[in-house]
Amino acid sequence: MDDLARYERSQAMARDTLAAIGAFIRPGATEASLLAECRRLMDARGATGYWWFGVPAVILAGPRLRDSVEGDVFEPSDVPIAADDMVTIDLAPEIDGYWGDCARSFFLKGGVLVSAEAAGVAQAEGMAAEAALHAHLLTVARPEMTFRALHAAIEAEVDGLGFENLDFLANYGHNIGQDLHARAFIDANCALRLDSVPMFTFEPHIAKAGSALAFKYEEVYRFEDGRLRVL
Repeated sequence: MDDLARYERSQAMARDTLAAIGAFIRPGATEASLLAECRRLMDARGATGYWWFGVPAVILAGPRLRDSVEGDVFEPSDVPIAADDMVTIDLAPEIDGYWGDCARSFFLKGGVLVSAEAAGVAQAEGMAAEAALHAHLLTVARPEMTFRALHAAIEAEVDGLGFENLDFLANYGHNIGQDLHARAFIDANCALRLDSVPMFTFEPHIAKAGSALAFKYEEVYRFEDGRLRVL
């Protein structure tokens, strides 16, 4: 199995786990209980570790949706999730050193897991903005582009959509690799070209100013024949 196939395997495991975790998102669950389920699901799928400071997932619900912290200080809450809450889950599994990195947003209404559209107008608008940002990424990203140029393009799109970036490092993603402390970030300072790394994440963590709701949707992207595609 080559390196690309190994990364694809780890990312597929993350996506499968995010599909399976929906069965456990219900009123009374907590960030801590969902974290334990995510670990169990990923361990069962072959995870050999968790690259983000050993944390399987960052899970935020209710009043913590806007929080943004590094993995080494994240502590899941034991506060029960309410019947109309929202949850974001960002997974960080690895299989033999090959990372997966994937995040999704989940919505409860009347205690039932529903689509963003069914959850409400604000929820639908937030996820539509996420979809628009990922579509914009595919439109503007080119191999010779720098990470900071991509950051500027995405920042302008976020602002135009009426949202703000909540990331505590003010970035929109990072390269995928085997060194946690040597990541290239989609931020205002990184002058590296996008094609200087094998692949990178795109994970806008966005919200409307003053809103308690915050959204995240993450995939890993790589260039193939000069065009960007989802890993």
